[in-house]
Amino acid sequence: MKRWRKAAQEIFATGNKNSISKRRQRNRLILIISAIVIVVAVSIFFIFRSNILASAPRQVTVTVAWNPGSITDDMVRIMAVASDTQISLQNITGANGAAGANSVFQSERNGTALLSTSLSALVTSEAMGFTENSHESWTAWLCVFSPTVVVVANDSPYHSMSDLITAIRQNPGKLRCADSGFGTTSFIAAELLSTRVVLELDHISYSGSNQAIEALQSNEENESDADFAVLLSIEIAEQLKAGQVRAIGAFTESDYTVQNGDKTITIPSITGIDGRLDAVLPFGEYFGLFIPSDTPGSRLSGLDKLIKDIVDSEAFIEFSHRKMLVTILPDREKSTEIMEHISSTVCWTLYEVGYLPINPETLGIPRP
Repeated sequence: MKRWRKAAQEIFATGNKNSISKRRQRNRLILIISAIVIVVAVSIFFIFRSNILASAPRQVTVTVAWNPGSITDDMVRIMAVASDTQISLQNITGANGAAGANSVFQSERNGTALLSTSLSALVTSEAMGFTENSHESWTAWLCVFSPTVVVVANDSPYHSMSDLITAIRQNPGKLRCADSGFGTTSFIAAELLSTRVVLELDHISYSGSNQAIEALQSNEENESDADFAVLLSIEIAEQLKAGQVRAIGAFTESDYTVQNGDKTITIPSITGIDGRLDAVLPFGEYFGLFIPSDTPGSRLSGLDKLIKDIVDSEAFIEFSHRKMLVTILPDREKSTEIMEHISSTVCWTLYEVGYLPINPETLGIPRP
């Protein structure tokens, strides 16, 4: 009996040890499986979250820094029509576009608050003392470009840039050049033409493009007040297509063509006049969407897709052609290069004529 009892106890102990070992193995297996499930779930969550953030947002708010009816306003309205994303628009004006820019800059960095403005206004805001944020604080998607164009009246004796420059040099200080206002992009272009080609002009700034165009016209009672004008393509689009003025030169690197119904208007590039002028070409006004540069990259990726799809749309391209704008592939890296180029050209030109109160050098803006 004692022998049998001892044998039984040994068998029971062995079975108990086996049972404990099996439980431990089972618990270990459960822990391993649970860990795998958690890792997979977390991975799926972050992949899903990343895809959501990188996809185009469902809704954005665009602050337009200029009045309704401006090109920056019209552009956003066309974008709203051309996109499946809900685009809300608000106009916050003042301080040469800085009021709207400051409002967006103070918003949450969630990738849904954008700014629509002109590039020249953005790059001069700090030098004007309107903001403490430089253009380097922004990421840009430049969407359209309006080159500056040299225009003359239909009855003008100047049929080319060569004709005009010859006349200016033969009559220093006598030929009158009109622009759309002191400090505007057309004013800067006229200054670039004068200083870089070394032309002595009678430079007259008007209070808008319409007044500058009217200055070209002569009638029975009065002679024209200007011999030529330097204006943005969007400022002379209607008059040019209607045959009311002639364009003899574009501040572009190649000839600029405009479709007018079944006809094509070709405006010769001003390249080759002087190498110093060639160095700042193309020159004109850029329009696009901007967002603070510290916005998370995943949010920017979603906006890349949204804005590219809009600019590629038929509605947006038709809008650009109608306004005599050049459509730009919205590329953040290329837009940054353009911002640097325009910042240098615009700020230094305006500072040298006394328009900017702050020296661009103190802001780290290199000379062009």
